[in-house]
Amino acid sequence: MRAPKTRLIFDAAIDTFSERGFEKATMDEIAAKANVAKGTIYYHFKSKEDLFVFLVEEGSQLLRERVLEKLPEEATAAERLRLVIREQLAFFKEYRDFCTIILREAWGEEERQRQFRRMLVHYVREIEALVADGVANGEFLVEDAQTAAWSIFGGLSIAALHHLFADPEFDLTVLSPGCETLFIGGLQSGRP
Repeated sequence: MRAPKTRLIFDAAIDTFSERGFEKATMDEIAAKANVAKGTIYYHFKSKEDLFVFLVEEGSQLLRERVLEKLPEEATAAERLRLVIREQLAFFKEYRDFCTIILREAWGEEERQRQFRRMLVHYVREIEALVADGVANGEFLVEDAQTAAWSIFGGLSIAALHHLFADPEFDLTVLSPGCETLFIGGLQSGRP
């Protein structure tokens, strides 16, 4: 992250965009939540769109760092996938509002939504590579690692969002054992 003020703006932007969505959020609201002058935001970001792109880049990078950088190379594909599941759920618990933004803003046709998907693709490709590794060494019995990776990411994201909307204080990490059984068991069983 660039500077302490940028961190304040980042946190306020995540909060505002998750509550109101991109279209309804205003720079005035973000400035008020960050406790900075609106001019301070415009010093760092040219527009609301520019701020949103920064938020997505930083959030996506945080997700990759929190999840993928913890994967030991010597672990099996199943062990690494267990860690992905646990760490992604822990990330979504810690960054609940970013989880909301992912699901609210990632699937439209606006340019910012396409950019968001491009940034998520890098994360999901790492999961895809992990699944492909498991297929190559015989741990997993699936034909389409890409679909499996998007299913894992999407399934974890929707499960997290469901529980966070029902109870914002819900500890998402308790979902991990069930998700591990579902995803890893499904990858290991192959086709019916």
